[in-house]
Amino acid sequence: MIQSIERDLTPDPVIENGYCIGCGACAAMPEKAYRMVETEHGTLVAQAVLDDVSAKLRAGKVCPFSDVSANEDMLGQTQFASYTQHHPKLGYWHNIYAGHVQAGAFRERGSSGGMGSWLSERLLASGMVDAIVHVKSRTAKPGELLFEYAISRSSDEVPAGAKSRYYPISLEGVIQTVLQQPGRYAFVGIPCFIKAVRLYAMENPGFSSCVRYCIGLVCGHLKSRGFAEFLGWQLGIPPDRLNGFDFRKKIEGRGANRYGAEAVGEIDGQQVSRSAPMQTLFGQDWGMGLFKPNACDYCDDVVAETADITIGDAWLPQYVNDSRGTNLIIVRHPDFVKLIEDGQLQAEIGLDRLEPDDAIRSQGSGYAHRREGLAYRLWLADQAGRWRPRKRVEAAQGLHGDVFERRHRLRLQLAQESHQAFLDAKQAGDIQLFFKRITPLAEQYRDLSRTPFKRLAARLRRWLRP
Repeated sequence: MIQSIERDLTPDPVIENGYCIGCGACAAMPEKAYRMVETEHGTLVAQAVLDDVSAKLRAGKVCPFSDVSANEDMLGQTQFASYTQHHPKLGYWHNIYAGHVQAGAFRERGSSGGMGSWLSERLLASGMVDAIVHVKSRTAKPGELLFEYAISRSSDEVPAGAKSRYYPISLEGVIQTVLQQPGRYAFVGIPCFIKAVRLYAMENPGFSSCVRYCIGLVCGHLKSRGFAEFLGWQLGIPPDRLNGFDFRKKIEGRGANRYGAEAVGEIDGQQVSRSAPMQTLFGQDWGMGLFKPNACDYCDDVVAETADITIGDAWLPQYVNDSRGTNLIIVRHPDFVKLIEDGQLQAEIGLDRLEPDDAIRSQGSGYAHRREGLAYRLWLADQAGRWRPRKRVEAAQGLHGDVFERRHRLRLQLAQESHQAFLDAKQAGDIQLFFKRITPLAEQYRDLSRTPFKRLAARLRRWLRP
């Protein structure tokens, strides 16, 4: 048996207390003390299969939510301190831009300005890497997971990895492939996954030699598979018929933040596609956090601080009205400074220099949730006597008043309740069961952002509903 002190240094408390994000790093360790499983709520989590102390302790070192693994500041200092400066909210940084791709169809195919795919293509074309590791759609039968980590070895394969995927995925299988097929790889991923890649590289020299670059993606939070299924169901494709999804379908003439969703599935033996603006679908409010894994509420990294370069949305007034999208770009590795500046000189990309405050402002909601909001959630966990991971944010109450704290309590409740409510709705074959359970909480949440007059009007409308 593992002693309690040793146990706290393994992934076990992370898993048992609901903080596993499903990255798969522990399951990819050679000792195979863990495996990845899908929960009934459509999230991926690790599951212990060995009671081997040394194997579990080593796995703890690669878990992004373990108390024994290095945090983002430690990893960033190792990677970037010699040639960049540090900001407490951005991590280490060299240059910051807003930009978009002007050449080819990168911008058209991407969720935002097309920079992620352009960088991947340029890395391959210039011979800086042998392959890109990124998330792609998989050929899925109804009921199977729709996306997975895959490898692109040519520029022709890169477009299949474009766009954001708000969906459970794991690094386990692709790490094994990289170890079996050594080369120079660039890994693309959200903050906790890039952190897991860095941690795994520290524990495995053979893998470390394969990680040439990491491209990070700004992240609000991940989603369970229920998010895509719920949106698809609203579009007329039931969960057990869904086999494809586009979370960021651009709509010409609308602002960059007014994108659409498109579901693909099988209806009456025919493959069909249904789409609508996200604003017309229940669940589009990202702050509400429906279908959010619990781990996301205990992450303090908004901009993938351990990545060589980070790509996200430039949610700033001067860019947000352009339906084609504009990227926020945070450069940490000097190789990407040259790559990007060469692209600008060749008129392949358009760039504006930004200051750190611009980058933070472009992700203001994310920082409010993952810094001040996180401090309050940590305080709540401590008050309840629950185990929670150590973070770079200190637990605190009373930072922003009662409304702020009520909002964050409701976000926790909405995220937790949405998983079970959707499972119950699927089992009953009735989407209305989900609405009945979640709408009252959603209205409470919306009331907190309304003026007193609008709050009263909303309550009157609810009372007058038949």
